[in-house]
Amino acid sequence: MRFNNSLLLLASFSTAIAFRRSCRPDNTNAVTGAGFYTMAEGDTWLNIAADFCTTLPELQRMNPSNPSKPGDIFRLACKSRKRDCARVPGYEAGYYTIAEGDELSLIAQDFCTDANVLVGGNIGVDLTKPLVPGTTIYVPCNWN
Repeated sequence: MRFNNSLLLLASFSTAIAFRRSCRPDNTNAVTGAGFYTMAEGDTWLNIAADFCTTLPELQRMNPSNPSKPGDIFRLACKSRKRDCARVPGYEAGYYTIAEGDELSLIAQDFCTDANVLVGGNIGVDLTKPLVPGTTIYVPCNWN
């Protein structure tokens, strides 16, 4: 993943916000981090897995009943994420604008990657120094 100024320019003309799916924590069980997601129109197993930072085989393992239509409930790892990306149509990536108080490791977690991938994918942006609010960076954004 490399930062591409052409991609950023394209993004400014034709972005689609990739709204994150949210889950409901499972408070009835001793397993921490588990929760539920209700399938919506247009959802696919791959999109759901990507949005919740898991793999298709893991999602299938957690859902042997095979939910497949809007209103069906998925069991999955449930972690709240506060960041979202502006996805570039036709790409599995988009951009995120750094906010006050952001840390690279937390940004990476929200986008299902690690800090080294973000550093390597943003050529021309020095993410090894303190983050500057307002800086736009390239991030994975493949869940919608």
